Amino acid sequence: MAKTQLRRGFKAEASWYSRSVRAELGLRPHDPICPWTLAGHLDLPVIKVSEFATVEPEAVAYLQSASGQEEFSAITADLGGGRVIIHNDAHDLKRQAADIAHEIAHGLLLHVLAPLTGAGGKRNYHRDIEDEASWLGPTLLVPDEAALVVARRLHQGETTIREATDDYGVSEALLRMRLNVSGAYIRVARRRAA
Repeated sequence: MAKTQLRRGFKAEASWYSRSVRAELGLRPHDPICPWTLAGHLDLPVIKVSEFATVEPEAVAYLQSASGQEEFSAITADLGGGRVIIHNDAHDLKRQAADIAHEIAHGLLLHVLAPLTGAGGKRNYHRDIEDEASWLGPTLLVPDEAALVVARRLHQGETTIREATDDYGVSEALLRMRLNVSGAYIRVARRRAA
C-alpha cells in the first residue's frame, strides 16, 4: 500500500515541532532527545505492556512473544480521561524509542483518539494521521539539523553509522532514512565540493 501525500507544509511543521520541543527541554536543535523524557515533559505517561502481566498474564506473554511483537508495538489510549502511551517493552530499546516517538507525534498533532476497532471488528486505521505520525516521530528523534551533523561527521570519518545510532538511540534504518529524506548527504557533499 502506497503512503498518502502529506499535507502541504507538514514537513516544515514537523521540523518546527522538533526544534520547539528541544528548546523547551534546553536542547540544541541537533542534540539527541530521549522520547521517555519528552513524553514526561508533555505529560504523556508511558506504560510498559509488561506492567499488565499480573492482570492479563496470557495476553502479555503473547504480546511479548515473537508473534505478538509483530502485531503490537505501541498505542495511545485514553485511560481515565487522559492520553497514555502503552508500548511493547519486549522490543529492543531503539525500536521502543521509535514507537514512543510515533505516539508522541500523535499527541503533539492532537490527533483524535479513535476506538481500536470499528464496524465488523476491523482495526481502525486512518492512513493520513498515521503517515503524519510516521514522519514526525523520526523527525523528533533525528531532526534535519542532527542529520546534517551526522552526515558531516560520517563524511569526515569522525563517527560510524553504528556510533551515530547509539548517540541518537535509533535504529540504523531510521537514521539512514532521516539522512536521506533530509538531504543531509547531498548538502554535505555539495559543501565539500564548493
